[in-house]
Amino acid sequence: MNAMRLSFLSLAGLMIAMRALAADDAAGDERVIRSAEGFAADHAVDELRDPFTFRETVTPASEVVTKARGNGPRGPKIAAATLGDSYVYTAKTDLFSDFDRDGYFHHLRVTLDADSVFDPARLYAIIYISADGNAWERLYTTDDFTVHGSSPDDAYEVETDLVSGYSTGLYDVLIELYDSSTNTLVDSFGPNESSDFSVRPLEDSYRDGDPPPADPPPVVDGGGGAIDWFTLPALLAGLWASRRRRTAGAH
Repeated sequence: MNAMRLSFLSLAGLMIAMRALAADDAAGDERVIRSAEGFAADHAVDELRDPFTFRETVTPASEVVTKARGNGPRGPKIAAATLGDSYVYTAKTDLFSDFDRDGYFHHLRVTLDADSVFDPARLYAIIYISADGNAWERLYTTDDFTVHGSSPDDAYEVETDLVSGYSTGLYDVLIELYDSSTNTLVDSFGPNESSDFSVRPLEDSYRDGDPPPADPPPVVDGGGGAIDWFTLPALLAGLWASRRRRTAGAH
């Protein structure tokens, strides 16, 4: 057995171990996220969504929704011949915010461009993540949104800040697309369709440490200062985590 094959097996073993640790560590924790959604065209490509539009969701561990993973065919889908009336034409994930610089991020953006034979079509999406390779855990359900045929200008996105309950690990991501009028599953897009949805290094902001020092605030007549909007969610998460620790200590 050559050195390259040994290295590959070692890497595969490490990935499996990371998944198992993440799944076991998070199993008993409540999930706390802050999410915002909307059309990608709502803001510049190099900008994140307005932090003041994010909504916090707290899910007790006993109410976390999961489902078993299937083993569908791998590879890209081919046009509408293998799809239904509405489908995910393309999708991607982006990662942001790694405060402790360990290679694991706590801000996930999922962007999907859904197309339909109808114009317009009313849809919604459910986003799942999986840390153990065996089960999908529901992360977020979008509001209904409208797509116009095969227009490239109606890509929809969800940004999620993982606040707590998500251990450091390698996560897969899955999109399920539903028809809003019938609640029928019309398509899915995940690791089988794109490597961009596989083994994404994630952890919650509680585990990600403190945010980097902010630049000195500008001097403003009458006093006061400014906070970088993109550090605000992390500061709020830090305050929340501190409150949790104080509450736990009181018990």
